[in-house]
Parts: sequence; C-alpha cells; structure tokens
Amino acid sequence: MRKFGLLGKKLSHSLSPLLHNTFFEDLGLKDEYKLYEVDEDKIGNFKNYMLENSIEGVNITVPYKKRFLDKLDYISDEAKEIGAINLLYIKDNKFYGDNTDYYGFKYTLTKNDIDVKDKKIAIIGKGGASASVYKVLRDMDAEDIVFYFRKDKLSKIEFPKNMAGDIIINTTPVGMYPNVEDNLVSKEILKNFKIAIDLIYNPIETKFLKEAKECGLKTINGMDMLIEQALKTDEILYNIVLSTQLRKKIRKKIKKKVEEFYENNGN
Repeated sequence: MRKFGLLGKKLSHSLSPLLHNTFFEDLGLKDEYKLYEVDEDKIGNFKNYMLENSIEGVNITVPYKKRFLDKLDYISDEAKEIGAINLLYIKDNKFYGDNTDYYGFKYTLTKNDIDVKDKKIAIIGKGGASASVYKVLRDMDAEDIVFYFRKDKLSKIEFPKNMAGDIIINTTPVGMYPNVEDNLVSKEILKNFKIAIDLIYNPIETKFLKEAKECGLKTINGMDMLIEQALKTDEILYNIVLSTQLRKKIRKKIKKKVEEFYENNGN
C-alpha cells in the first residue's frame, strides 16, 4: 500500500481525502491518503517523517507552500516561477516539488471559456495561490494585472475608489467555511467588473460570488481548480496520463461526492 496525504496547519474541513480516494477507488488501488496537521515549529522535520513512515508524497496547503522551496533536489519550472509548491514527493530517494494549482487554474479558465488576453484583471491577495494564478494569466497572454493585498496582518486591503476592470479574482481564504459571511470586496467595486472568480470551493457560492452574481457578473467557484489539481497530482505521483474519457468520468464522480458531502454536512 502506497501512502500519500495533505500537509498543512489546520485541515479539518479538507476534501482532499475524498478526492484522492475516489481516484484510488476508480483505478482499483488500495492506497491511502491522510491528513497531516503539523505545527510550524515542527515542520522542519517533516521530510524525515516522510522517509521514516514511507510517505511517498503530500499535497501542501497554507502556510507551508513556500517552506520547502530551497530544500528540494528538483523543482518544476512552473513551481520555480511561481515561488510556491503544493506537491512534495519522493522519487528514487530524492525530493521533488511541483505546483498543480497551476494546472487547476488553467483548466478553470479554459473550461469556462475565459479569454484573458488584453483584459484588465484584479487579483485579491498575494499568497501562494495568487502566484499560481498570476503565472497562468501571464502564460495565457494577460498583461494588465494588478494585485490588491494587505501590507501586514493588522491592516486592511485598500481599494481605489475608481477600481474597475474585466475580471476580479479572490485568491484569499476570506469567505471560506465557517466564515461564510466574510467578503473583502464591496458591491460598489464588483459592479465595475464582468467576471468574478473565487478559488474557494467551501461554500460552493461564497458571499463574494453571491454579491457578484447580484451585480450581474459571470461567477466561477474553485471547484474545477480543486478537482483538476488533484487529478494532476495523481498523474504525477503514479507517472500516468489519464485519458480524456477516464478523466471526465473521475471528475464527474468526484463532483457528485463533493455535492453529497455538502448536502449531508450543511455547508
């Protein structure tokens, strides 16, 4: 049995085991995917922990996406440019890093027919997720991109009064369950855009997206990105390429399970 998991600080609401276990089930694999909650003062020992416990790979979430950048044997070109990894894995006794958020966000734009070329784009937040978003946008020929973010943990994001554009993207965790009433962007700003994208998938419709929809914007949540980055992770870990048909089948099955999970848990 091969061992994989998710590494982070607080993971109680993570859907990652559901996603990857669905993949294992569909391919007839008896492998495991567990949550590894680790405090910041112990994160430095996690690579040794992986070796000692035969853990072959972990996805990484906040606040550790940048923690291992200078501690790996190999890192993908995308992850290098992004400056963050969300996948740490061992191959031939060497540590590798990759960023599958890149593929997840690119798929989100493609699936929803979002053309970013010559568009004016606002990115809310400047953490590891925003770096992946920025890299995808630049690779898809977007040039007019502006970040809006806190200068420090005690300050608020300052938005200009005349803020406007084509696409506004929330890359922060603000509005994520259980803080579903939180939203950084007012309707006065939202009404000056055409498309709103939120990387959050729990809840499926954040207050940011709900208010954007009320202002007449096209809205896109983080579900496609979540599922696609998970499938890309599994392709890398198993050194396979899923056929379009199989990918579609697994994606559909995962989406159904996620929706059932929310129905049963009320979020």
